[in-house]
Amino acid sequence: MKKAFFLLILIPLTFLNAEKLNLTKSYRGITFYPVRQELVESVELSVPKITQRFDTIHQELQYPITFFRADCKQETDCFSLLIDVSIIGDSIKSFEEIIAESKLKDFRMEPRSVNEWKKFIRYKTEKMEIYYGPSEIIGGKVIAFYYHKKYQKTYRLTINMIYTPNFSDKEWNEIINFNIGILNNFVIR
Repeated sequence: MKKAFFLLILIPLTFLNAEKLNLTKSYRGITFYPVRQELVESVELSVPKITQRFDTIHQELQYPITFFRADCKQETDCFSLLIDVSIIGDSIKSFEEIIAESKLKDFRMEPRSVNEWKKFIRYKTEKMEIYYGPSEIIGGKVIAFYYHKKYQKTYRLTINMIYTPNFSDKEWNEIINFNIGILNNFVIR
């Protein structure tokens, strides 16, 4: 059932050739499928089963952060995946402040807005932004920001991919498809 559900989520992404995606493929020891459902406060999301969960509080600003981590399984060709969900109330920072700060601190260079991905994602909020670019050290990063008016909170979903050496274009496109699948499974209840 979960495999069929995950496939249904990826099938609309035909422009990225998701229908040809091999769900069982491992990328340097990291597999994105099978997935497990997780609940973080009022957020439901699917993460790769290979990840381990860690819950913490931002040291300075005291907002909750939940990490899902899968570390490098090989020594020479490395790939680590870190997914985190941060829930930040308006009393701490506004949606716009969070995005501006993230664009400066979370990326090595100016990230690219990929709001065209929204049409492939089933859950949307009135204020929502998606950015993609090189992470602060090595690798790539996708960050989606959702603002929920009822809760007066910004929900930040970060998918950080740290790797060396680079992946082939084909493998990188497959990894991006899996990232869009993770975004597509994100729901605030």
